[in-house]
Amino acid sequence: MATSPVTAFNLKRPCGDCPFRTDHVPFLSQERAQDIADALHADVSFHCHKTLDADEEGDTLEVTAASKHCAGAMIVLDHEDRPNQLMRIAERLGL
Repeated sequence: MATSPVTAFNLKRPCGDCPFRTDHVPFLSQERAQDIADALHADVSFHCHKTLDADEEGDTLEVTAASKHCAGAMIVLDHEDRPNQLMRIAERLGL
């Protein structure tokens, strides 16, 4: 079943494995962390890895209609006063 726009933004706290948590030792390579930061600053949405589906081979995680936006990413963007486009739209709609 597809996620409605209301529930796509309902994650309020980063999950235990969120790469945006500051209370854990970073586990991403510097290159991957920079790729994510660059994407966020380019207004690309970042979805929680726990809400992605693996492709048939299990090699790649894919965004689906049920995927949710990463709370950690949204918190970082909010703290930087740089919400992405979907965050700004969701805020205007009261989501």
